[in-house]
Amino acid sequence: MPRRSEIDEDRLWQEQRDRIIGLGERSSRKSYYPELRRSLSRLERFRALLDCAGEMILLIALPSGEVIDANSASAGLLDLPLDAVIGRRLDALGLSHAESILAELVQGDGLGSSPSLEQEVTLQRPQGPLHMDLVYRVANLDGVAYGILLGRDATKRVAAEARLRLAARVFADSGEGIMVADGRSRLIEVNQAFETITGYPRAEAMGKRLSAFGSAKHEPGFRRTVMKALRRDSFWQGEVWSQRKNRDVYPLWLSLSVIRDDLGRVQNLVAMFSDITESKANEARIHYMAHHDFLTGLPNRFLLADRLTQLVAASRRGGGKLAVLFIDLDRFKTVNDSLGHSVGDRLLCVIGERLRSLLRASDTVARQGGDELIVLLSQIDGPAEAARVCGKLLPALSEPCLIDGLELSVTPSIGIAVGPEDGEDSDSLLKHADLAMYQVKQQGRNDFAFFRPEMRVRIANLLQLEKHLRHAVDREELKLFYQPQVSLETDRIVGVEALVRWRHPERGLVLPGELIGLAEETRLIFPIGEWVLRQACRQLARWRQVLDPGLRMAVNLSAVQFQQPGLAEMVRSALDDAGLEPQALELEVTESLLMDNASRTVETLTMLKEMGIQLSIDDFGTGYSSLVYLKRFPVGQLKIDRSFVRDILEDSGDAAICTAIIALASYLRLEVVAEGVETPEQLDWLRRSGCDRVQGYLLGRPAPAAEIEAMLARDAEVDLVSGKARAGS
Repeated sequence: MPRRSEIDEDRLWQEQRDRIIGLGERSSRKSYYPELRRSLSRLERFRALLDCAGEMILLIALPSGEVIDANSASAGLLDLPLDAVIGRRLDALGLSHAESILAELVQGDGLGSSPSLEQEVTLQRPQGPLHMDLVYRVANLDGVAYGILLGRDATKRVAAEARLRLAARVFADSGEGIMVADGRSRLIEVNQAFETITGYPRAEAMGKRLSAFGSAKHEPGFRRTVMKALRRDSFWQGEVWSQRKNRDVYPLWLSLSVIRDDLGRVQNLVAMFSDITESKANEARIHYMAHHDFLTGLPNRFLLADRLTQLVAASRRGGGKLAVLFIDLDRFKTVNDSLGHSVGDRLLCVIGERLRSLLRASDTVARQGGDELIVLLSQIDGPAEAARVCGKLLPALSEPCLIDGLELSVTPSIGIAVGPEDGEDSDSLLKHADLAMYQVKQQGRNDFAFFRPEMRVRIANLLQLEKHLRHAVDREELKLFYQPQVSLETDRIVGVEALVRWRHPERGLVLPGELIGLAEETRLIFPIGEWVLRQACRQLARWRQVLDPGLRMAVNLSAVQFQQPGLAEMVRSALDDAGLEPQALELEVTESLLMDNASRTVETLTMLKEMGIQLSIDDFGTGYSSLVYLKRFPVGQLKIDRSFVRDILEDSGDAAICTAIIALASYLRLEVVAEGVETPEQLDWLRRSGCDRVQGYLLGRPAPAAEIEAMLARDAEVDLVSGKARAGS
């Protein structure tokens, strides 16, 4: 059964044919054949024109909404065969808004005609939606109203508009400032970020040149460099300085792009920029942190290396001299270990600030690490000027520092290397200054010394010695010698002092001062000190058992050993292992130890005293302890240093000091021992002055255990002082 559209089409063509036939009949009478041919030709051309159009053209029957004719493009856009398009209702083609469009056409049909209307629609297709622009209206053809729809593919337009909307949104909402200028570099548009960053309202900025927002902070030729890049590459980016409306100068990161027309002429300039003030500040902070010590704020080893390299290069170019001062703070580790790192850190900060205040702005004070500080002196006359600077630094750095109510003192050991004679590069100068500092340490500290070539050999020997010392205990190279102590009341040996000796396999006997100093510096004093104590306790236990049950043993404790955790427990363990009662042991500590950390020292000494151990202050009179401190400490004995005993008969000052020490000890009920007694006259003076005990070469040199044992046996029969047999022997 034929469809309605086919019937209507047949009817239309039948009417057209009848008209043509009627024309033919009339033309036979009136010669209308040329007009007929022209009409048919126009009809064919019009049909061809419709089929050649790229737009969809539909003829819609009203009010049914059925498509009664369509051009070829309709099939392509609708993705349907042409014969499937014709005969379908408009709302069955997959077009959005089809019902409202048809309603508007029907409404226009009621009026007999309608103006052209436009609508953007979406065509749903299997391969995806298609955006279309529709133009439609009602047309009256031979008294019959039809709807005519013209549809155009709007995909590209919609996409372009979306891109434009996105670009506009990006332009408006971008955190970066954007300026658009015309070909003459005058602003024609800015975004909100521009106003926020620069402080200029849009209205005020319009028409200004881009250069109006620059700063005079740039070097000459900067603008010329930028313009050259724009002419060559149509693009430039980099860091620039700009000026806000309030006249503040600030850094920004700027990208400039040139937009040209088809003839290559500059049409627009686009500038995008961001305020990098904060990032520059962060960058500066990171740079500072990377090149400065976090604790003291002084330049660190990286910045030190850079500045020293620059000084060496400048010295090569100009022939000037420079000096490297390598400063190590004596006894700083004692402060750190005894009072805690927080106190040590604050002390280091005070010392660093003190150093900075004493030097020129052109000089550098850096922290190498730990308690090592480096000073770079630039443009000096020579070694004499470096010596003058060190002469100023020594007393200033030795001044007490008040930390948490404590007066803390450290002294500097300073090594000096002068360039270029002591080194033509940074590493050599630092190394040689370090060697010179090490030499100061070995010679007593609290001084300065210039590098000398022979130091290399001496320091190399010391380093080799340190290496051997680490194995000395295991190889049984350490030996204990003992020196007798004689009571001036009985003229009998009442005690011995244990003294460690190191017989090096190549160097022979190493001097005690060198051994102890090296052991303290390397922290080997901990294992060596424990070995000495245990050996001495075992030896005393044997002597008390077979010779003299009342004999006492004196053992020196280094200040460094007091930093050792569990010192009192280690002493108790040594006594227990030897089966020795605590009253038989005397522990000697230096006077300076009392001042290093009074509270902690008192605590440790009190623990030792409560165990029953006798405590003695060695080398008394050479330090700076006050009577208040002396009264606080649980000591039972003072040892007069040999330096006072040596000239006791010739130097009234030494005699007065010895007299005062003996009187002070008597007042405090402390025992007094005099060291370094070498002559009978010294012995007589000490006896008359009320000294309790003496030791020295007159009474016996330090000797191995076997010799001391023989001396102890002989002492029972012969008076060591007079050489006469004892009564009853």
